Amino acid sequence: MSDASIPESPAELTANIQLLLCPNCRQPVVPGSRFCSSCGAALATGDTTALPTVEETGPLPAVDPELLRGLSPGEAVLIIHRGPEQGARFELKDDLVTLGRDAESTIFLDDVTVSRRHAEIARSPQGWTLTDVGSLNGSYVNKKLIDAHVLHTGDEVQIGKYRFVFLQVPAA
Repeated sequence: MSDASIPESPAELTANIQLLLCPNCRQPVVPGSRFCSSCGAALATGDTTALPTVEETGPLPAVDPELLRGLSPGEAVLIIHRGPEQGARFELKDDLVTLGRDAESTIFLDDVTVSRRHAEIARSPQGWTLTDVGSLNGSYVNKKLIDAHVLHTGDEVQIGKYRFVFLQVPAA
């Protein structure tokens, strides 16, 4: 005896499943997914992170000139002002600084919201440029999702749960 409401064959079991394909790699994805499990491409529109927005954190702290002591003109510093390790200071002296969860990163950010290779900050004649290198949750400058952005003193950089203030010593 069989109950008509219980599917019996594989065709009946899958008859009501909607098939969606990733627009990037064309692999099947589960309906409602925000990211493709095959290639990591964002599937949802709008805000795809569960991180709080910058408006929820309040104003940036006042800049203490002591934070720039010991740096040469053109060098810069990132200071964590919200998130794990608040108050930590990272000097940007090399021409390329990597940020991520990988232990080999110049700035190691130990949090699951940070990709292993999340972002890079490179020095050029135009200044310091933050570039997202294909992270899952994205990189933000002043509340805006960016692919690449030339940083200016006072900019807020968000990578995962970490919120940094960028400060640069003015050129002589």
